[in-house]
Amino acid sequence: MKIAFVHAEKEFNEDFLKELKAGLPGHELLSWKSGKSAPAADFELAIVMGKFTREEMSAQPKLRLIQTASAGYDGIDIDAATEMGILVAFAPSGETGNAISVAEFAVLLILGSSRSLNQVVQPAKQNIETPGIGAALYGKTVCIVGLGEIGRLLAERLKPFGVKLLATDDHPKEVPDDLRVFHTSQMKEAFSGADYVVLCVRATTENENLINAGMLKAMKKGAIIVNIARGSLIDEAALLDALKSGHIAYAGLDVVKNEPVKANDPLLSLPQSLITPHVAGTTDITLKGTIDYVIRVVEDLSKGKKPKALVNDPKPARV
Repeated sequence: MKIAFVHAEKEFNEDFLKELKAGLPGHELLSWKSGKSAPAADFELAIVMGKFTREEMSAQPKLRLIQTASAGYDGIDIDAATEMGILVAFAPSGETGNAISVAEFAVLLILGSSRSLNQVVQPAKQNIETPGIGAALYGKTVCIVGLGEIGRLLAERLKPFGVKLLATDDHPKEVPDDLRVFHTSQMKEAFSGADYVVLCVRATTENENLINAGMLKAMKKGAIIVNIARGSLIDEAALLDALKSGHIAYAGLDVVKNEPVKANDPLLSLPQSLITPHVAGTTDITLKGTIDYVIRVVEDLSKGKKPKALVNDPKPARV
């Protein structure tokens, strides 16, 4: 099978490509850099780390499946793929190790934001006075937005810190003990009692700017917001205003709307923001787990089987 790995130039992606080639010796796997011309016009499968457009799909008449190498698929034009009979599937974070990695990183951002980590590290390097008193997690309330794989794992990891746990989710599959769940229509109520709001929900067109000026205002004064999902979930202009006013004490963001984050991004200039370059899932277990998962998808596709984590159901489908 002829396979394209569509990706941006990142070290993790290069390692992924190398390991994937080693795991698929019976297939032709080519690198396709995002935004560049396709290296061929007869791919049957595209493994995508990032965006894949209508124009790119249109130029691949044999393409049967677009398989993301992550749990997110917001970079894929689903409507275009469905129109063309191309299946789209994602890699469930609970089966790749990504959920574990991201949940761990969420804890890092929560702690880093609580203790003003970026303000502490710099003074230590320059031998100048450190910022004021940090916040301990013990006794605080954390609201997790989205109780999917990552949200549930995060709840488990936060319990030993002695926090009270809340969550918002319309249809939670499994609810950890001692966790109160609010419907998304009650989000402002949930936020009003939370010291921390952590975004773990999947990004869709419906929840773009989910965290807007109104939602930020509903949070208690001095709350901390953490985003390990997608940058599209936050109205960044509104967040900037809330940070400047002091209503929101801190923001820990692994994702922003325009990635990679630019040096002149106003959020970067604020001392009360801790921003990392979308690396929450970049770990050894995610690399191995995702490769193993994608290899299974390729093997199934070779046998005419559809992947189980489908996003669409085109009729007729090319598979």
